Amino acid sequence: MGIRKLWRDFIAAFRAGRAGGEALREFEEEQEIQRLGAQWGKAKTPAEREAAGLEAVRYAIYGAKGGRRGTHLAEKDELEWSDNPGAREAFLIKRWNNPYFGPSRRVVSTEELSEARKTDHDKFLLAQNSLSSVATEIGELPSPMTVGDLHKARQSLDELIRFAVSVGGPAKDIAVQADQIRETVILTIREAYAGDEEMLEKIEQADTYHKDHVRKFYLPIMAEIIGTERITPDDELVPSLVSEDPATISTVLDLLPEDDRVVMQAAAMKLILRVLEEGYIDPQLDKKLAVLARE
Repeated sequence: MGIRKLWRDFIAAFRAGRAGGEALREFEEEQEIQRLGAQWGKAKTPAEREAAGLEAVRYAIYGAKGGRRGTHLAEKDELEWSDNPGAREAFLIKRWNNPYFGPSRRVVSTEELSEARKTDHDKFLLAQNSLSSVATEIGELPSPMTVGDLHKARQSLDELIRFAVSVGGPAKDIAVQADQIRETVILTIREAYAGDEEMLEKIEQADTYHKDHVRKFYLPIMAEIIGTERITPDDELVPSLVSEDPATISTVLDLLPEDDRVVMQAAAMKLILRVLEEGYIDPQLDKKLAVLARE
């Protein structure tokens, strides 16, 4: 399926309905739709496709001037967090009243929360539409499928899984669905190479590496740092890591090159001890220190 059909499917999907089942009103500016479609069609990299897709999603939902079609989040004295927050809202939850972050970062405004939710939702819709498009592409592959077609489908799924995981929240379910489709594609590739033991071994090694890699990246903290738009600033990577449970800290450290791991361990240990001196006792202090002190 080409980019033109993908774009038509995208427009049709968002014209068909929105949250609550109400129909989206017809786009008022056909010229803007054509511009967005051309922009998406010209995108060459995953980052460019994501940027173009997000602009299209925002246009479809909020209108050309960015005005929201619907109600705004109510202003409340107390913040109300989502049950299954996306990556941006999850990072606000982590920062809120957290002594590992700087004083100004421990406060979260209702405006920040509203914007985080909007961005998380936009990216979820983009991931949802991408899954539908990739599934349609695979379903329309010629029969018999070539190995090249299958490898291209696998690459598209790998890209989608990584993006969906970075979106977090309900988009993690999209990553799981994409991973299931990927399993079917890999099975088909194995069947295509039946009898070629050398190639089958390479496929098995590559798939094993992928599975191990992807499972680790399902961690919420990885959703904060692997997206094309980094949620966690560089200067808050240490506070963010230290705020995780000991098992997650250990897993993340294992992902780092040795030199970076040593630096991260030292910085994290220093932060924990500094906050301890300030009077905060982490309920998992001993276990975290044990993880950070390991060789």
